[in-house]
Amino acid sequence: MTAHHDLFQSLEGFPIELQKIYQKSFTSRKGLTYGLIRTAEGKKLVVWGENDAVLADPFQGKCYPHTSTLKICDLSPPNAICLMELFPYTKPVSLREHKITIGTGDRLGVATPGHIRAVQKFGVRPVLAQQSVRENTQTGRSFEEVVSDAAWAVFQENYQDGYGADGDHLKSLQEIKNALDAAVSMITLDLSEKLNPEASDYPKDQLDRRFKEEIDKGDAEVLLHLFLDKEFRFKGRHGEFSIRFDEESAKRNILLFHKAIDFTEEAYQFIFSRFGNRHVVDFEISVDETPFPTTPENHLFFIIALSHRGVKIDALAPRFIGEFQKAIDYLGNLADFRRQFYQHVLIAKDYGNYKISIHSGSDKFSAFPPMGELAEGGLHLKTAGTSWLEAVRLIASVSPSLYREMHRWALSKFGEASKLYHVTTDLNRIPKLEELQDQELPTLLDQDDSRQLLHITYGYLLNAKDGRGKYLFKDKLYQILSQYEEDYWSFLERHIGKHLNSLGVEKNPPSSPFF
Repeated sequence: MTAHHDLFQSLEGFPIELQKIYQKSFTSRKGLTYGLIRTAEGKKLVVWGENDAVLADPFQGKCYPHTSTLKICDLSPPNAICLMELFPYTKPVSLREHKITIGTGDRLGVATPGHIRAVQKFGVRPVLAQQSVRENTQTGRSFEEVVSDAAWAVFQENYQDGYGADGDHLKSLQEIKNALDAAVSMITLDLSEKLNPEASDYPKDQLDRRFKEEIDKGDAEVLLHLFLDKEFRFKGRHGEFSIRFDEESAKRNILLFHKAIDFTEEAYQFIFSRFGNRHVVDFEISVDETPFPTTPENHLFFIIALSHRGVKIDALAPRFIGEFQKAIDYLGNLADFRRQFYQHVLIAKDYGNYKISIHSGSDKFSAFPPMGELAEGGLHLKTAGTSWLEAVRLIASVSPSLYREMHRWALSKFGEASKLYHVTTDLNRIPKLEELQDQELPTLLDQDDSRQLLHITYGYLLNAKDGRGKYLFKDKLYQILSQYEEDYWSFLERHIGKHLNSLGVEKNPPSSPFF
């Protein structure tokens, strides 16, 4: 507290409106004190100490000479690079060795402290920076800004146990390069555009013809040899099963995956040649955004074919049976889901011990218990939109008028937004705004249809402008989230904690160093 008192004293007489000191962030290195404060212009880094040392410090900012020197710096991506060099715990790292991980997807760049406070209570490691190109386009952010925001939040909370940064749903080598240039520690390769789903329905004569036309004879011989006349048996604590491929099923899988296999190998070599073939970036494959579920047979074929090419993965995101729609609970038969999820788990355990990754994992509370129980080889749960919805919940709680405006705009844009997502939203089931009192508005964040409405229109809400080019909602939203940041982080701590509780993740004991 003495250091903070001295800081207040040092700021007297300077043109700085000090609003808040983030006490956890304050630390010393090489005779200088570093920490985060909030001013009227937003959060800033202060560097405080003797004149010569402050002037030599690499952070870019404005110096205020006094009895000692104070430098105030923006939380910019260039300064985040300096931060990660000076405080290595603020740099993203591989989380391969951790069995349970959770991606928390901070779309707005202000949610991460709440995410950290949630995961600190559990035996889990977070991927705090997790954005796709589509998400960055809708929020107007870059990978550099996403990683920078996460690093500053880690520094603010003094979280030193390691976090990841995920370039999510990347579809090209250029997108991978952009993410790696921003210091992500995880690449999620989206193969949805490299698959041939029609192969599953080809008539037999068309299947044979397309196979002969599209598949190199040498590749065909190798792949058929890997699978024909072989039985693949799996056994675990909850039962056993086996998979056999006949010639027809092998050909269908080859036609389904052959372009995806080639691209995965190309991406894998691109990533790891960049690091001298050191496996320092977690490599996840996503096949969840496809028009059909990933069967255990599909999964097994794909991973064996990748292994034959020398490709090692850290996680695979299948498309599961049932519905993993945005922002709501699992839709489908839980017994069927449990059975097939268990089969995916055993395949992953036997063929590389990689994690099963759950995309669109927010709020799937009925499916979480079997996931947590069965995920022997590891589990990665991806959430994102649910934290945006907690921000909207806060808006509904503290600024009903703004919420009503946002809700009406979301209704007007739902038709456009629903073309980008698979949802079963029925707008007729959403209570009418005019029938709700202000204090009832937050309950809309507990109703499935209104949750999906507000989830899939987030980009439209953030980018909406009036005739003069002024944002309709974005600036007001950020202003409220800043003013009520502790409330927002409390919402997130509770909500993400509910996810981890439902998964059955072990809690850290009270004597843990996290506390």
